[in-house]
Amino acid sequence: MHKYFYFQLGATLFLCLCSISSFGQTLSAYEKAANDAFLKKDYYNAVHYYELVLKSKKTAAISYQYAQACRLSYAYKKAENAYLEIIQGREGQNYPKASFYYALVLKHNGKYAAASKEFNHYVRYHPQENYFRKKALQEIEACRWAKDAINHPVDTINIERLGDKVNTKYSDFGAHWVGDRLYYSSLRFELEPNKEQRKNSRKDKTQRLVAKLLQTPSYDKKKGEILETLNKKDCHTSNSALSPDGSRLYFTYCSGMNSDSVICDLYLSLKKADGSSWSNPTKLPSPVNLEKYSSSQPSVGFDKTLDKEVLYFSSDRPGGEGKNDIWFVVIHDNETYGIPENLGSVINTIEDEISPFFHTPTQALYFSSEWHKGFGGFDIFRSERDGKLWLAPLNLGIPVNSAANDVYYLINEGDSTGFFASNREGSKAITGESCCNDIYRYSMSSPAFLDTPIVFMDSFPPDTSTIVQVDSPKDIPVALVDSPKNPTIPPNLTPDTIPTVEELNKMLPLSLYFHNDEPDSNTRATTTDKPYSLTYNEYISLKNDYKMHHATQFGAEAQPMISRKIDDFFENEVRGEYERMNVFYTKALELLEGGVKMEVYIKGYTSPRSNDAYNKALAKRRIVSVRKEFFSYQNGALLKYFEKGQLAVREMPLGESTAPSGISDSIDDPRNSIYSVEASRERKVEITLVQAKK
Repeated sequence: MHKYFYFQLGATLFLCLCSISSFGQTLSAYEKAANDAFLKKDYYNAVHYYELVLKSKKTAAISYQYAQACRLSYAYKKAENAYLEIIQGREGQNYPKASFYYALVLKHNGKYAAASKEFNHYVRYHPQENYFRKKALQEIEACRWAKDAINHPVDTINIERLGDKVNTKYSDFGAHWVGDRLYYSSLRFELEPNKEQRKNSRKDKTQRLVAKLLQTPSYDKKKGEILETLNKKDCHTSNSALSPDGSRLYFTYCSGMNSDSVICDLYLSLKKADGSSWSNPTKLPSPVNLEKYSSSQPSVGFDKTLDKEVLYFSSDRPGGEGKNDIWFVVIHDNETYGIPENLGSVINTIEDEISPFFHTPTQALYFSSEWHKGFGGFDIFRSERDGKLWLAPLNLGIPVNSAANDVYYLINEGDSTGFFASNREGSKAITGESCCNDIYRYSMSSPAFLDTPIVFMDSFPPDTSTIVQVDSPKDIPVALVDSPKNPTIPPNLTPDTIPTVEELNKMLPLSLYFHNDEPDSNTRATTTDKPYSLTYNEYISLKNDYKMHHATQFGAEAQPMISRKIDDFFENEVRGEYERMNVFYTKALELLEGGVKMEVYIKGYTSPRSNDAYNKALAKRRIVSVRKEFFSYQNGALLKYFEKGQLAVREMPLGESTAPSGISDSIDDPRNSIYSVEASRERKVEITLVQAKK
């Protein structure tokens, strides 16, 4: 759990800074010190010792360990050169993971095209399904996303690094206001050695650093002071979070000074009657804290759906999606706690999700993740609430995120400012590139991430596929002429030309297809947390299932023809329309950037397997899925035009009312009512019209 521990403390500095003079001045002693440090996950010092060794002794094994130590201590530029040297060397084939890690550090260094190429190379030569292949495939998508998103920074956000009164050459992180004082954590205090350590002081010159909670009334004028009541001498104290009413402070104690033995627990302190000091801390009960597992990084907010306060935290306990997940637990009125629950696979992944922050005014959750599409290591994401469901996370984009690690995002109460921590370029470090986090303040000229987008809604149109009646504006045509199933992109509309509204309409209707009763089957809900790309990926993987359930039901002579028909549908229509969707979004964005005001019209359809009310709800879910994809495109590039009123989206759910006659609606006939191409064509959302606004 070493990496998570560093980030839950905000630290990329490792805790054992060993004095070189404590080892014999021989090459073998340096090599032993390097290997010992690596095994203890003290990568920072491992880098230092390996560099001393490599001056006189250079083998592939030592070079690979050095590259690994550089990467794990966030010295990505050093790591890039070290991995490349291994890959190009004679013994490169003996280190098959070197190309994977090389691609990873290229991404951390912001070289997305080169990283994507290396990840593709790794995937090509490593077809076995495992973590590394899954990660490589995910990073290929992330690099593709980042190459576009980096060109669309959020221009309403300003970033500033807090000054040297707060930020030091060590790690500083987790800033938030408590009244008129800024609370934050810093990993820069030397731990007083115990009796055994003092006894062995001649042999062990280790400097052990410990984190403490600090406060300052003015972060640009006065250095932080230690909160005496809350800090313990023999463990790390960090990650404080204030309850909504300001009466309770949650924070973390972490025991164990070596990076491979740290366990963290959540604690609570109550504000005293004087209003400025805190009571002695008490440990939160089991199962909020779970023996042998870490619980850290608390955030408290009021959940309007549950009508309760909820404590969010990060933990590596069993029952999660991967390494460290975001969990939540209800706080009851009598200050007791419910059973912790995992937020699920929409938020949590096989990688680390850490530093949650729940924003009560918008009921939105902010957190950092290593898996969701991002610019580097940990990126900060935002997820909205839809009842009890969390929607697909949205990357906060540049400049909040960077190719480095960005964590501990927080919004100040009643404000459009906040804090986060990052080891990006410009942060102070003991030595090297990016070992240590600094605290950054952001301010928004307009609250781009504080409000949930609201889509304009229209009433259900008449039951016809060719006539759409719209009340306003008056100049929208009432007749829409049907287009071919697979219209091609107009010859004059290439990726290098700026389109007109008329040329965009030549791409329409754009049909986006869904599997039966998806997204979110067996519900009458009218919304979903799944963006269309997620449902598309699930759907496209079912092609062979469709063949098995439909084509194999025919005679041997007919099966090849039916299989080809299903192949054509999945490749030319499902996949083809998805690819045209991205071209359409790109061109729509170009129009908006050119100042055009527009309205986009969306219709939802279903196949006729259920009753009309159920199908209209299903059509709504499909429209919401496409809408979410629309507004998450290129890191929310289209969303900002919606917020400015330059873009409107009109939604028109149709249910099954336009499904052609003759399509099976029998629940007892899934071969035809689910798996036939005819039924499949009816499960869709159409983008039907782009209309220039007056």
